[in-house]
Amino acid sequence: MSTGQLPPIESVSGGSHGVEAGYEQMLALAERYESQAADFVEMAGLGAKVMANGDLLESAILSPGSFADAEVQVLDATTGTDGLTVRAIGIEADALGVRAVVAAFKASDALSKHATEMIDNALGRMLLPAALASLPALLLAGGAGYAYYSTLSPAEQQALEKQLADDLGQLLHDHPELAQHLINGGGGLIQTLLPGIGLLDPADGPIDQATTNDAARLLSLLLGNSTDYQVNPLSDLPPGVGAESEVPGDLRTLIQQLDRTNQIDARDPNAQGAIQIQQVGDKYIVYIPGTDDMSPIPQDGEHARDMETNYQLIGGLDSAYGNGIKQAMLDAGLEGKDVMLVGHSQGGMVSTSLAADPSFTQHFNVEHVVTAGSPTAQVPHLPDGTHAIHFENRGDAVPLLDGEDNPDDPNRTTIKFDEGSSDIGGNHGLDHYANGAAAADASSNGSIQDEIDRMRDDGYLGSGASGPVVSYQVTR
Repeated sequence: MSTGQLPPIESVSGGSHGVEAGYEQMLALAERYESQAADFVEMAGLGAKVMANGDLLESAILSPGSFADAEVQVLDATTGTDGLTVRAIGIEADALGVRAVVAAFKASDALSKHATEMIDNALGRMLLPAALASLPALLLAGGAGYAYYSTLSPAEQQALEKQLADDLGQLLHDHPELAQHLINGGGGLIQTLLPGIGLLDPADGPIDQATTNDAARLLSLLLGNSTDYQVNPLSDLPPGVGAESEVPGDLRTLIQQLDRTNQIDARDPNAQGAIQIQQVGDKYIVYIPGTDDMSPIPQDGEHARDMETNYQLIGGLDSAYGNGIKQAMLDAGLEGKDVMLVGHSQGGMVSTSLAADPSFTQHFNVEHVVTAGSPTAQVPHLPDGTHAIHFENRGDAVPLLDGEDNPDDPNRTTIKFDEGSSDIGGNHGLDHYANGAAAADASSNGSIQDEIDRMRDDGYLGSGASGPVVSYQVTR
């Protein structure tokens, strides 16, 4: 692929050059100011000690003029109008100013988030009353629409359905923020549907109202909130199926390896729920695919990668998939090892969730997380030693399901690129995310390149043959 064919990167947030990293650099500058001011104060105190020196005082008898001149010079340098004490006060004031600016910026960010959550919650509360108020008109329009639809030939009906789907997909591609705000109003909508149910309160968000995370938690509870799992090794995959035994050379290759794992169940329907673990030197990359069963209500009791797991992950709960991945890694002998988690869709959700879970990180040192097409904002923080790259394709609805932007943290870089179209399902494909990763490889953005360099330094990106790739199947 030539550079001219790479999809444009629309935005990069977080990482070493992000807003939060800038705040940290400003606070570090304030600390240096304060340290310098303390040094000046200490140096100013030496002036009094110098003037009280016995030998110096005795010399005053021999040369009173020289002593007086030295006294004036020392006092002027330490406590004078341009001395160390005054300079220390000025530097300390600068430090306080820097801290005040950072505090003001952070307060503004928090206020903006609070206001957005309040507005979105109110929007969710308004949806049901608005729909009920317009129900007669909707029924009338729907009846007229069905009457017209019924007069069309099967080919014309199919064309109309495709046109409607394309129009909806184009709307999502052109205005993804609309879908994000609607989803973020999920807590308000559920509160309206089920007033006083109590399962949504107390809310866990930045406002004293239910959030989308609360709504997802309720849905998972209604489905049973099962976390039972079963893990089996997969040792008889067809030749050429799954990740190759080559060290990923860059982000694009890493996503392509994930895609090969993702395609295992397409080649072998009995292998649904497959994950793969690749040894790279003395470290390991875990490839974690996404949802198999997209039915709102799971259709069987076997799939661990179903909508119940999605609800659990957005709601901040444990899941059968996450527990099964942990057990598979233990079975593979990864206790105490350095690992990278790479996930698509639900796989990225569970990767981010596990990396923030102390009960998981007590067994594994998660150095890196890479997600493709995953909602991950429901995980507010990752440990300082864990670095993440989140890829989001414009027009892909799945990354919007958390209802908000990812945290702008120094150790989390979110890359939004545009290789989308009106095909909502197609925009979620890993072929697009491999191209987005290639655009990141070619980017000069500081946050991106710092993360790539860190992955190389840590040994996850390189060249040549890797160690073995082992496969496991996670089911309920």
